[in-house]
Amino acid sequence: MENTQLKSVLRELFTDFYEEPLPELTPRLVTIPELPRNASVVTGMRRTGKTFLLYQRMKELLSNGVPLDRMLYLNLEDDRLLGFSVEDFRYVSDVYYQMYPDNRDKTCYFFFDEIQNVEHWESFARRMVDTPHVQIYLSGSSAKMLTTEIATAMRGRSIEIENFPLSFEEFLIRHKYFDTIPRNISAASRSKIQNGLDKYFIIGGMPDVQEVSDQLRVTMLQGYVNTVIYADVAERHKIPNTQTLKFIMQMIFNNPARPLSIHKISGYLQNQQLNTSREYVADYLDFLTESYLLHRVSLHAESAGKRRANPDKYYLNDIGIIRAMRLKHAIDAGPLLENLVFLQLRRKGYKLEYVQAADGSEVDFLAFHQTQLDYRLYQVCYDMSRPETFEREVSVIREVGDSLGIKERYIVTWDEERELDGGIKVIPAWKFLLDRD
Repeated sequence: MENTQLKSVLRELFTDFYEEPLPELTPRLVTIPELPRNASVVTGMRRTGKTFLLYQRMKELLSNGVPLDRMLYLNLEDDRLLGFSVEDFRYVSDVYYQMYPDNRDKTCYFFFDEIQNVEHWESFARRMVDTPHVQIYLSGSSAKMLTTEIATAMRGRSIEIENFPLSFEEFLIRHKYFDTIPRNISAASRSKIQNGLDKYFIIGGMPDVQEVSDQLRVTMLQGYVNTVIYADVAERHKIPNTQTLKFIMQMIFNNPARPLSIHKISGYLQNQQLNTSREYVADYLDFLTESYLLHRVSLHAESAGKRRANPDKYYLNDIGIIRAMRLKHAIDAGPLLENLVFLQLRRKGYKLEYVQAADGSEVDFLAFHQTQLDYRLYQVCYDMSRPETFEREVSVIREVGDSLGIKERYIVTWDEERELDGGIKVIPAWKFLLDRD
């Protein structure tokens, strides 16, 4: 694109932004962290509401008296920017300050959406952080923005937040069960909460599918998955044949929250007449994890070799997506509940591993919070009404807790609540998801 043409396109995009009102938002209970001379980075899977978080920050600035003309928003997925390169970023500030020359000596707020679409965007972001009177916000659909790319390029000059689909609390507010969730839950409020959980357990938390029909929701969620596979994985990593990616994802959709080894996945692919090496399978799993479509939990072990020798467990970014993508008609509620617990623990900032007891049985999550220095164990069991199930779940979390010296022990169930010997708390899912544990 010629310089003159690009400048004209940028002016058109900026004019559209200033002339169109910001969209109406259902507030998210998420705050974008901000520090002077640091980039604020929002990452997460496509369609989880990263753009709306940027809009939410803009509205906060407006409410604090910052005029809209001191903000700039650029969506790097706009088709008018096809072929936009990192060198072209220099025209962004040129065009903006030509439009608003009086803002050069005022603090301005620049928002760049889906910036990972521009190769080598990191060097531009680093320059902008050092630009006087500019605060920048970035969003992207790649977990690499939280690790290698950000860490290398920004040299400690960024603060990051992962954005997930709607939490249960946000779901209840979105669907007008409550304006805010009461701290003390009455019997009437609990009935409303349980009704909301029944729906959340089916719909999931992807924002744009909340008010559509069941059939349209499934179609939209399937479209999201295909976009991630093609745009965020195949195109980004130059994978010409996506069939293997789709079969890997289908296996995980049919086995959420279950240990899956690369050997087992490779065998499944061979049965589908796809002779893909284990090295490629490992790479594809990394790519799918980077896209936030799925998340990996590894075995807790002192030895790196033991961790590598044992299978990882995989969780999806939304349980609505699991329901939309599964080939099997029936679905076990247990893995879905475990997936919900995983997502909530990640929202709360916990790093997660699973733990194996001496007899091979497992505790689902060893959760560690780095800032709070907090260790907890979580076991997920949809229904513990059968005595043998109760004994199995309680004994393994007690054994692992004793061996690791962890006192905080929780068993999350669908609706059971009590406290057991040894400080084990059995809590219903609604209470855990609303952080009432």
